[in-house]
Amino acid sequence: MRLFIAEKPSLGKGIAKYLSGSASSGKGYIQCGPDVVTWCFGHVFEQVEPDYYLPDDVPLANNGKKKWRFEDLPIFPEHWKLEAKDDAKAQIKVIRDLLKKADVVVNAGDPDREGQLLVDEVLEELGWKGPTQRIWLAALDEQSVKKALSSIRDNREYQNLCNAARARSRADWLVGMNLSRAFTLRNSGGGVVSIGRVQMPTLALIVARDEKIENFQPKEYFVPRIHTGFWSSWELHEDFSGVDGEGYLTDCKAADSLIARAQAEGRAVVQEYESREKQQSATLGFSLAELQKVCSAKLGMSAQQVLDAAQALYETHKCATYPRTDCRYLPEEQFAEASRVLSGLARLGFGDLVKNADAARKSSIWNTGKVTAHHAIIPTGGMESRPEGATAKVYEIIVRSYLAQFYPPYVFRAIKAVLGCAGESWKATANVPVAPGWKAVYGLSEEEGEAAQQPIPVLQTGQVLPVQDADVQAKQTKPPARFTDGSLIEAMSNIHKFIEDEAAKAKLKEASGLGTEATRASILETLLGRGFVERKGKQLISTRAGRELVKALPRELTDPVTTAKWEDALSLIAEGKLTLEQFEEVQRAVVARHIAAAKSSHFTVGEARSRNGKGAATGKARKLGPTCAACKQSKTVVLRAKSGKNWLKCEACGAAFWPEKNGKGCGTPWEARA
Repeated sequence: MRLFIAEKPSLGKGIAKYLSGSASSGKGYIQCGPDVVTWCFGHVFEQVEPDYYLPDDVPLANNGKKKWRFEDLPIFPEHWKLEAKDDAKAQIKVIRDLLKKADVVVNAGDPDREGQLLVDEVLEELGWKGPTQRIWLAALDEQSVKKALSSIRDNREYQNLCNAARARSRADWLVGMNLSRAFTLRNSGGGVVSIGRVQMPTLALIVARDEKIENFQPKEYFVPRIHTGFWSSWELHEDFSGVDGEGYLTDCKAADSLIARAQAEGRAVVQEYESREKQQSATLGFSLAELQKVCSAKLGMSAQQVLDAAQALYETHKCATYPRTDCRYLPEEQFAEASRVLSGLARLGFGDLVKNADAARKSSIWNTGKVTAHHAIIPTGGMESRPEGATAKVYEIIVRSYLAQFYPPYVFRAIKAVLGCAGESWKATANVPVAPGWKAVYGLSEEEGEAAQQPIPVLQTGQVLPVQDADVQAKQTKPPARFTDGSLIEAMSNIHKFIEDEAAKAKLKEASGLGTEATRASILETLLGRGFVERKGKQLISTRAGRELVKALPRELTDPVTTAKWEDALSLIAEGKLTLEQFEEVQRAVVARHIAAAKSSHFTVGEARSRNGKGAATGKARKLGPTCAACKQSKTVVLRAKSGKNWLKCEACGAAFWPEKNGKGCGTPWEARA
């Protein structure tokens, strides 16, 4: 018997549908002739909690678990232990019983490192020693499943991928379980400080952006213009008096002088004129991050909502390919299937757009050399059930992106004119649409319509134009925009843009980012759930608690370079260039170093979550206390010690006091958490 073990029921049923032999359902499995398909529910085994590794003589807390103590840190497992999730034990028994009858097992996890580990760890925990194969499914439509079934490989070829996932799991456990305890024990704010290797750098990104916006000082600058039948702006040069070090003309009198001189001269000479027809190819396909960015901007959806919709299109409706991909390209071998996909889309209601598509057109999206573990998200051409609501809108965005690949380039005329007047240069530009090409799939953008509103006539070098008018536009510099779900996911994917170190920037630009396509949305939801970030409309804004936490932690725990380097290391493990043991040894050393640093630190993260995880940080102002006895400023706040007693902390000078008995002043100084 050949036993397929899928990552989840929908994937298992998708495979069973195209196996030979009549199908009959059992409890937790499907019999298909000589084959049987069963499934997990995501990870059915998980890492045990730290209590398992701690000595029996550790005293118990009120919740029945072992107390958090510095003397027990670091907690480094000698032998890692997994345990079955309570809600998965019945299905684990089904798999165990089927394994007893199996001759060959096929790992049918999702086509990524987590999918590889998920099934491999089931086989390890249940003691399977027989032959194991691997099926790699990028989509669940008939063509994709049948192709994958004919291309099954030996599971041992994916051992490095499994090791990479296991390394990630262990590193997350080591950091999360140890450092959350260490920094919580040194938090005078009275709550759990939850530390995550990707969460903290992501939170730091949001905090840095918010602080930059709030500390931003707008600068007024000026743009002189002349009108000669069309408007041309003054060409700034740094040696001009009134231009600051950042390249802005900030002297209003200098700007007025420029246009006065231009008006006095009354004529401008064409120094340069260029009118060139240019082409723009369709944008590449969607990675998950790019899809989340577009849907956030166009539909106002959160990153998690987009992921859920894309996952439903893949699993439930079977009308789109695997969503958790970081790639925007397609394999050239798949180009032959384009006609079938286009025909399917015509039947699904996109006939008018398909009619004008050329299935023989091969755009730059087809590039096998740039395809990673999974190709770009595209429609399958089929559909088992019709999506509704926001999911349907996400599907349409994916479809239009794919159809655009079979349309000709967008053609426009780029016009540039440089005029000489009063000893200065003045420039005008315009992009005039010529042929919509692939933009017909979407319609011309508003920006191009605005650019075309100012016609620039055909000019000759040396031609003289009368200066009909002149003015000065007063403008202000603007702060960066607040993060949204889409822009934050993009920032996490392109973290190199936020790195100052040039060597690290160059390395990170190649492939690294914060988290993975599969985890970024959940990381954001975790920060929201813990109260370190909040949503205001589309905007993501850090709370007071989030800012306090970033300020309190060592730079290494909030630096994007650190976690991006970890992702690089996991990629090396997947490629067989680094071992799981080497990576884990490094992480243990890092954790031990941070625990040693935490032991000598004291800080306050106010409004943190309660230890049972039920009270989310809110970022609201804490209760104000009396005037500080040390610095005499009215900046003390009331905090609660572990004993339940209130104490006072001055946010101006850092002094700590027990309050006076009447509560109206600062009494005895107190060294918090000495």
